[in-house]
Amino acid sequence: MDLGSIINRERCRVLAEKTKTEAIIELAGSLEDFKGPQVIGNAIDIEELKKELFYREQLMSTGLSMGIAVPHVRFRGVSSPIVIAGVQPEGIADYDTLDGQPVKIVVMIIVGENQHKDHIRLLSMISARLKEAELRDKLIAAADGDEIYSLLVSYKSGFDKNAGDTGNE
Repeated sequence: MDLGSIINRERCRVLAEKTKTEAIIELAGSLEDFKGPQVIGNAIDIEELKKELFYREQLMSTGLSMGIAVPHVRFRGVSSPIVIAGVQPEGIADYDTLDGQPVKIVVMIIVGENQHKDHIRLLSMISARLKEAELRDKLIAAADGDEIYSLLVSYKSGFDKNAGDTGNE
């Protein structure tokens, strides 16, 4: 699985919002007019997507540690994975995390209802990449969405190398 084929520049951004709720709304809202091949039907129902994301957050926060959150959901409105990334350099203090630190990097994963394998693989890949302090530091210092995109797709972690991430899967 190649992250570069799942994420695109238009869905990478420096977040304006500084609360968990508003950051999730901002990222989900980036799909407002999205009509890519991943969409089932004419467009993604953003309100339904937000409901699903917030339901998932009620079950358990997707805030990890080291300033990382990975909100993720299986959603009937998509046929293949979509990844959206946002960076808030000042941090999102109200995002519950395992280490109690503010979240600065949010990577949202949306997969189809029956894409369990892709869901787990993307969670693992993104978590492994973001465990690398060098990448986190560069993402937090990124000037814009283009730079965030370039960093995310070009960086190879040990997970990528060990998993044979050739992009041919």
